[in-house]
Amino acid sequence: MNLSLLAAADLTSHVKPHTLFEVFGFGVSNLQLMALVAATLVLVTFLYVSGRARPGTEPGVEGHVTKGRLAQLFETICQFLRDEVARPNLGGLTDKYIYYIWTVFFFVLFCNVLGMIPFGPLCQTVASLFGAEHPSHYSHWGGTATSTLTLNAPLALCSFIAIVAIGIKEGGKHFFAHFAPVPLWPIMTGSQVAMLPIALMLVFLEILGLLIKCCVLAMRLFGTMLAGHLVLAALMLLIFTAGATSAALGYGVGVVVILAGTALSLLELFIAMLQAFIFTFLTVLFISSGAAHHDEEHGHEAEGHAQPAH
Repeated sequence: MNLSLLAAADLTSHVKPHTLFEVFGFGVSNLQLMALVAATLVLVTFLYVSGRARPGTEPGVEGHVTKGRLAQLFETICQFLRDEVARPNLGGLTDKYIYYIWTVFFFVLFCNVLGMIPFGPLCQTVASLFGAEHPSHYSHWGGTATSTLTLNAPLALCSFIAIVAIGIKEGGKHFFAHFAPVPLWPIMTGSQVAMLPIALMLVFLEILGLLIKCCVLAMRLFGTMLAGHLVLAALMLLIFTAGATSAALGYGVGVVVILAGTALSLLELFIAMLQAFIFTFLTVLFISSGAAHHDEEHGHEAEGHAQPAH
């Protein structure tokens, strides 16, 4: 639990973006910096893990065993995402697109978990120890990068591009048939021209549905990660409200709030991991809705051709 909230003038300041410095005339906020840190940590972590997972010089099975518990942990998570999340939905396309799925999961996970670490108070304390001129300037360093739409919207856009691009690549023109529950060409060339407005409305609703799905990806992650911090700030306000009535009541409420805040922080840590999984799982589902069915049809056709004639 971040006890530095008790000393903050604005208890919601820890969830707001703050400009830290400028680069080429553009302000860089603390949340943008944390997104960059998370991306860098993902790269560094998996450069290390890949090195530990490569076959070594030892003979036999031992030469192919991943070395180190940290590398084994990440390898297990990757295997779970591939075999239990991606493969049941993407089928034979899993190995082709699993790298994007892994990247999305671990980037969101690192952003969420890093947001639980009070980097701001730590930086402020270190700056005070080294005699910095304005140590309070460092109090806003850190934060949850996924608690803002400026990151979640591009993430959802990447998923939208992946859904459409993979769907077109794997299904070709058949991908666009998903947006027309009622085939338009027979209606336009046949006698049922009166059905055309309804068919066009269905096409519009299907396209709108895809856009809404991607917007929900961003809004769900944004709302969930922001809500935990706001609830924590609301709990802290109870201390000041009770303290304004009575000092003894303020201390009593403070003890309860600190215990409740600690429990809430543990729940936030669980939710940070859960939301990374949900974002990834929904992305896989949306991709599979446009690509996996086409892959299954080809698989059944191949099986049919492979059967011997009786």
